[in-house]
Amino acid sequence: MNLGKYDLIVSDVDGVILMEGEPIWENIKALRELISKGKKLALVTNNSGFNRVLLSRQISYLGLDVNPSLIITSSVSAATYLKERGNVQSVFVVGEEGLSDELKGFGFKVLTVSDANENLPDSVVVGLDRLSNYDKLSLAMRCISKGSLFVATNMDKLWPSKEGLKLGAGALVKAISFALNREPDFVAGKPNPWMLKVVMERSGVTVKDRIVVIGDQLETDVKMGNDEGIDTILVQTGISKEEDIDRVMIKPTYIVNNLLDLL
Repeated sequence: MNLGKYDLIVSDVDGVILMEGEPIWENIKALRELISKGKKLALVTNNSGFNRVLLSRQISYLGLDVNPSLIITSSVSAATYLKERGNVQSVFVVGEEGLSDELKGFGFKVLTVSDANENLPDSVVVGLDRLSNYDKLSLAMRCISKGSLFVATNMDKLWPSKEGLKLGAGALVKAISFALNREPDFVAGKPNPWMLKVVMERSGVTVKDRIVVIGDQLETDVKMGNDEGIDTILVQTGISKEEDIDRVMIKPTYIVNNLLDLL
């Protein structure tokens, strides 16, 4: 496998670099080596709870120096989309602190539950929310039914934890979709190639032949790269395994057990 032709490595975080906050050392060592050879690393994650600055600091302790501007979370992707629409000022969030902080950083007014009950938000943004409850989801549903834009950070069914697989943000989104019999107006995260558009603009690497996407999920990471005509690497340290390829009919360019196999 010749990685010499790639200038930009676009890597997932959960299942590639970290497993619920714990380092995946084999992959980290390989990425360090690739950076030392002059490769530019960008991180693209559907995890809407990450704070980019804190994540940058965390992985710098592991020997991976990635500027926060090249960490594209689904929160960043959603906020960028809403900003470009130009007609959204207020947002009600089903999500965690990282999502709310990112939206505030882009200049949006994030409404509380009481705010959203009194004033219809321009948009509802739904991400992973491990502290969510029935009433909060019901309020989000009512706002959308009354006309709020329906934005999902991602449609991940599952995410890998030390205890095993857990429900992803897509499970919360689907609860609202099922109730209203409608899909989100926009899904910000992978496999939407919108995230790659943001990465290419920020990194300055826009030639697709010079980019490779690394991820642990066929239906998000690999599909995103494939759909854009960008080479992909499935690393089997997270959710998807080689035997899943025929089932989902998504084929990566390369398959490795861990990223040390790249060296």
